[in-house]
Amino acid sequence: MAKQNTCAWCYKPTTMPETFAPVSPILDWMEEKIDKWCEDNNHTREEVWGIDSDWNMIDLPEQFENELLAYDELIATVERKVICQECLVEDDKLWKKYYYDPDDDEDWDDEFETDIEIDEDDLN
Repeated sequence: MAKQNTCAWCYKPTTMPETFAPVSPILDWMEEKIDKWCEDNNHTREEVWGIDSDWNMIDLPEQFENELLAYDELIATVERKVICQECLVEDDKLWKKYYYDPDDDEDWDDEFETDIEIDEDDLN
C-alpha cells in the first residue's frame, strides 16, 4: 500500500509523492478580480499582470497593488510539498484558462507529455 500523505493545498489524504509546487494554487477568484479590475479601468491584463506589466505606467490603488504583490508571492514561490491529483488537475485547468497562449510558441512545447498514474482512491 502506498504511503498516505496530506495535500498541502486542500489537506485531503493522498498517495501522491512530494513535488515542487507553488505555495498556493492559482486562485480563480483572484484571477477574476484581476480581469474585472482591468475591464473596469480600461487596461489589458498584460498591462496589469504579467512579465511585461509596469505598474509605474498605470494608476493602481495601493490596496490592489498589495493584493497583487501577495498573490504573486504565493504563486511564484515554489517549495517541495505534496499536492493531490485533484488539485493538480484543477490548477492545470486554471493555468490554461488564464495563462496559456497557444500563439506563444516560446513558452509552449507541444512535444511535452507527462504520465501520471492515478490511484482511484486518490480521487475520492
